[in-house]
Amino acid sequence: MPNVEDWRRHGRVTPAPMRERSSNGATSGIHHIPTDSAMKNADRSSSLVRDAVYDLLTSGPSSQSRIAHFIAQNPELLGDISISKLARQTNSGEASIVRFCRTLGFSGFREFRMAFTGEIERDKARRLTQYLTTEDTHVRPEIANLSAALQHSVAASARLLDYAQIERLTERLQSATRVEAFGMGVSAVCAELLSHRLIWLGIPMHSTGTVNIARGLAHGLDASAFAIGISYEGMSEETVAFLKTARDRGAYTLAITTRDKSAVSEVAHEVLLLSSAGPWPEPGSARLMPSMALLSECIAECLKGHKYLKIPQSSRTKS
Repeated sequence: MPNVEDWRRHGRVTPAPMRERSSNGATSGIHHIPTDSAMKNADRSSSLVRDAVYDLLTSGPSSQSRIAHFIAQNPELLGDISISKLARQTNSGEASIVRFCRTLGFSGFREFRMAFTGEIERDKARRLTQYLTTEDTHVRPEIANLSAALQHSVAASARLLDYAQIERLTERLQSATRVEAFGMGVSAVCAELLSHRLIWLGIPMHSTGTVNIARGLAHGLDASAFAIGISYEGMSEETVAFLKTARDRGAYTLAITTRDKSAVSEVAHEVLLLSSAGPWPEPGSARLMPSMALLSECIAECLKGHKYLKIPQSSRTKS
């Protein structure tokens, strides 16, 4: 977790960014995938405070974890919420809120709220203009920016994927007598995408986005089953409950998320990380689907025996 000096050094309550991005950040146009160095610079988003909140979610005392959980689930509500209302929402006292803020290195709630909301606004602005370029004369800048952001999101997820992990998961998929996938909102669509791809390759897989059905399905699993929970920020209580129940019943559980320290990662046997790069998360956004399509195809190719993923040595030497 960043310490107090980190925030002081980066101006924690001023409009200046907490973590400066490199001047050669990704500014690629719509027809060009950003280079590795540009994408690495683009990944250095200003998220010191949010990352620290997630750390407390999984490692802090129960009272602080409860506060962190609410903030992580409702980041954009923090700007308009009072300390008394936050205390009521988290079943905490105002003194607990102050202790939470001081644990993060702030003198009090007001200072923490200013830094947290300022970080969100800076990140939103950065993501909106990150790939804008004047070179795309035939494409509106707004469309070019979104297209490049999605390309970057997929490329960033590709760098995170561990092919050895995918091979191990493929073996589990092949040996499972039953595979259940669950997610809420757009994550449910991601679960359906993965399920649709793998069913055609002989995997006995089913997905649902309905909470009551997922609860019943999880209760029916056993040691021969495989349960997959998908949650973008890793904060979905319903997905946590699904994975926890499936694990309690003996099933092997996998969490697919963009946060290695999150509620879903705490209850699953294994975590598969995708990139959170791209537009700022908002309800209904399909921001995770391009990366899920990449993961689905990668698993599919692995199931087919690496037929297309293995590049002949001759092809490498020619390039």
